[in-house]
Amino acid sequence: MNKHQKVAVIVWTIDPEGNKRYLLRHNKPFNGYEDEWTVTFGDVEKGENLERAAKREIAEEFGISAFEEVKNLDYKIEFEGRHGPTEAHFVSLKVKDINTQITLNEESIGYDWMLLEKVKETMKYEDEKKAFDLMV
Repeated sequence: MNKHQKVAVIVWTIDPEGNKRYLLRHNKPFNGYEDEWTVTFGDVEKGENLERAAKREIAEEFGISAFEEVKNLDYKIEFEGRHGPTEAHFVSLKVKDINTQITLNEESIGYDWMLLEKVKETMKYEDEKKAFDLMV
């Protein structure tokens, strides 16, 4: 049985002090999901690879379309989703700087550029937090 395919996208940059910052979104409660701070998740559409799906999702959710680096983190989590058994594959996208223009879509109520320590305090699921260890 094939699993439903999703992409999980970690957007990051280097701040003026030289620290890595990660862009988390504060999502609205929707479709049975709670209000939480998280990375962007989205379906991999027919004909898309992970890189293309990641770029499309970030354009839709943050209005960002320019990236300096794209990397498949070769890390996935598995869970029971709305479409049944699901795999979410993590991809990282680096943007030029922390002043990148952000335009939130209707699914989000906020965003923040967080240091790794705050990401790990703020995000809810341990298996999602582990993806950030691949970014160091």
